[in-house]
Amino acid sequence: MRIGYGLRGTPGEIADEAARARDLGFDALSTTEVAHDPFLPLAVAAGSSGEMRLETHIAVAFARSPMVTANAAHYLHRLSGGRAVLGLGTQIKPHITRRFDMPWSSRPAAQMRDYLGALHAIWRDWNDGVPLAFRSEHYSHTLMTDMFRPEPLPSAPEVHLAAVGPVMTRLAGELADGLIPHAFSTPEWFTEVTLPALHEGLERSGRDRSEVVVHCPGFVVVTGEQGASDAEKLAVRRQIAFYGSTPAYGDVLRRAGRGELHERLHALSIGSDPDRWARMGDLVDDDLLAAFSVIGPIAEVAEELARRYGGTIDQVHVVPPDGTTPEALAGFRDRLA
Repeated sequence: MRIGYGLRGTPGEIADEAARARDLGFDALSTTEVAHDPFLPLAVAAGSSGEMRLETHIAVAFARSPMVTANAAHYLHRLSGGRAVLGLGTQIKPHITRRFDMPWSSRPAAQMRDYLGALHAIWRDWNDGVPLAFRSEHYSHTLMTDMFRPEPLPSAPEVHLAAVGPVMTRLAGELADGLIPHAFSTPEWFTEVTLPALHEGLERSGRDRSEVVVHCPGFVVVTGEQGASDAEKLAVRRQIAFYGSTPAYGDVLRRAGRGELHERLHALSIGSDPDRWARMGDLVDDDLLAAFSVIGPIAEVAEELARRYGGTIDQVHVVPPDGTTPEALAGFRDRLA
């Protein structure tokens, strides 16, 4: 069981934050592409992170060409001595087309298949000397000269793929080194949809389950010993409401018998009420909060994650509160092992 630490500090705090995570005994550092670039903080953290893996969790694939992503990940892998892990996700159509101003395929899983193929073709050129000649429906990379070829590395970064639905999850099982289930997942969705699709993908490629790292689904929030505050719970409620309003994730709520809530959240999200995001969070009741999240002191979180996902996950990311000890983190890992 690997325990990952989600970097949260400002640029000036990242190196010290990474060192604290290293000293506590974390196995990985992760970043998320929300308001900031996912690669730069990991580059800053590389020098003070010991042997921890450096993971984008996730970088938005379709916001970049495969060549740009391959180059960033290759450089981070070199900088860190082979510790980079490239976590990729598609994002959803409005963000790709309206925020990033990039094209969106009507078949995102097919586009991602081509994206992964392009990445590996580029890295084979750089690391193994296999001439770049990649052509597919969505991407074509056929030019690489010595001037633009970076130094070869002994290995390429692992590629972990984020997925919500069964099609992308099957692709992860078939081609990726890891699966990152969306935080917007219930235990039932993970058990009844995610895991079967993952195993279908593994069967397609003739691989064993041990060859793919499965990250923990759901929202995981470690609090102080006093338990979760109303503010901490409200922050998670609003995240659940945000994702629950997205049509691409509507099936998760429908499978939980809350399809009408998805419709209400979506209607609010496209409205003009300036307070709509706060109002949406108020619609997430305690039962739904409990279904999508595990919140509490570190020992209680470990106990609940073991109950929900014991034997099915390989890595979980947390941000511990101040005062967490290496012994507490070791106990957390042991309970999930």
